[in-house]
Amino acid sequence: MTPTSLATPQVPVTTAVPELSSAAVALAERFGLPFCTTEQAHALDFVLLLGFDGLELVWQHQPHKQKLHPLQLSFTHGKQAWRQQLGGGKQEAVVRAVGVAKGYRPKVLDATAGLGRDGMMLAHAGCTVALLERQPAVYALLRYAVEQAQQDERIGAWVTERVTVLPFGSLLAEGSLRADIVEWAPEAIYLDPMFPERGKTAAVKKDMQMLQQLVGADSDADGLLPAALALASYRVVVKRPASAPYLAGQKPTSQVVTKKHRFDLYIKKAYGSANTTSSSV
Repeated sequence: MTPTSLATPQVPVTTAVPELSSAAVALAERFGLPFCTTEQAHALDFVLLLGFDGLELVWQHQPHKQKLHPLQLSFTHGKQAWRQQLGGGKQEAVVRAVGVAKGYRPKVLDATAGLGRDGMMLAHAGCTVALLERQPAVYALLRYAVEQAQQDERIGAWVTERVTVLPFGSLLAEGSLRADIVEWAPEAIYLDPMFPERGKTAAVKKDMQMLQQLVGADSDADGLLPAALALASYRVVVKRPASAPYLAGQKPTSQVVTKKHRFDLYIKKAYGSANTTSSSV
């Protein structure tokens, strides 16, 4: 998930539980975010609220007709935990698009990680995955959820082994790419830029409504494709709504299509190949 500007106002961490004040201050410092008191938080549209149940993003001043609950990200309970338990095989479209097949598990950079759901699905399928997110509040939610997952007795071992949350940033940051991104040397790069939701679809995806309000649409998303193609060794995969135009107007090598989305594949060469000929999924 990439905001239109890295100058997006930062969302502070706060808590309504006095016993958690020190923990909230430490969390804000660790994630590079400001801390505010509950009194200071009242005037803000968004806050990251730390409670006994974890960290959640709260939209405090919603339009009258909106009734969005706080957004909490978890890979150990709830709907996403269910996906991790039942998913991860070749039947998952994102897994097929990235090219998990015949025992091969590519090294993937999820360069618009957002809430990390597809990245975690790829890790569950056996890929080594680095998650890159440049919106500080979303990055905080993601990193907190991954750290909690790493401590979970059921999934902690494979999450610790396969998932890395990179310091927040973007492929489109000014200047050259950070050394840690280049040195990670991804075989595949996965892109899922924010796209404006319309009609009935928007009414279903409550978490995405909140994130769109915070982040906005990715007006600079077209720049991600050439940056990713320059960095990925083998392929770039772009997730798009079914009716959306190609990213940067560039026709993909092939596609994996579902009812609501499609995955556009830009294949530079086959996995394990030294040549530059295209390969099928």
